[in-house]
Amino acid sequence: MYPKSNYLLISLILSVTFFLSGCAAGVLGGPTSYSDRRTTESQFTDEKLEWQTVLKTQDVEGEFRANFVSYNQVILITGQSPNQEIIDKIFSIVTNIENVKKVNNYMTVGPENTVKGIANDIAITSNVISRVFAADGKDQIPLSILHLKVFTEEGSVYLMGILNQQEADRAISISQSSRGVKKVIPLFEIDNAYKSKAVNKNEDNEEIN
Repeated sequence: MYPKSNYLLISLILSVTFFLSGCAAGVLGGPTSYSDRRTTESQFTDEKLEWQTVLKTQDVEGEFRANFVSYNQVILITGQSPNQEIIDKIFSIVTNIENVKKVNNYMTVGPENTVKGIANDIAITSNVISRVFAADGKDQIPLSILHLKVFTEEGSVYLMGILNQQEADRAISISQSSRGVKKVIPLFEIDNAYKSKAVNKNEDNEEIN
């Protein structure tokens, strides 16, 4: 079993590597802060919360692995712990952090995810994001990756974002059909004020011709 600090370092290195590779997709779609359906303030708060959750839970005694993802101040917790007591402590700490609206706690009691497992989860996340990006503008229900946040833990894909119902259904469908996915957990904020603009393929063909 690797120490908690080693797992944090490994996860951080892999996450940074993935983040840097994912930035290219963000650049192609325009500046994320403008395209994102969260306010700019909310985006900065989410980044701050992801660091705060890590720092504030480092003093919890025991060997455990915890991941924190924030979207519109809703926190997703995943990971593994040897007992429920540690999970409850982490949940309590995160719930009481300033600006946190809600906590979705999916930590489980059991052995920690392996380095190989973490790498596989990142590969699944990358595949889902790539498939969403490739499908954008090609389907009757367009879905922008800039409106979606994808995180994978032990083959389970967690989907966060501010989407309308059609976009949410499309995101779930793409994720479920992606390689290596065992389960999809949608945690969307549904807002049907955002209308999906259907792609008229006939019009596209006419323009090309």
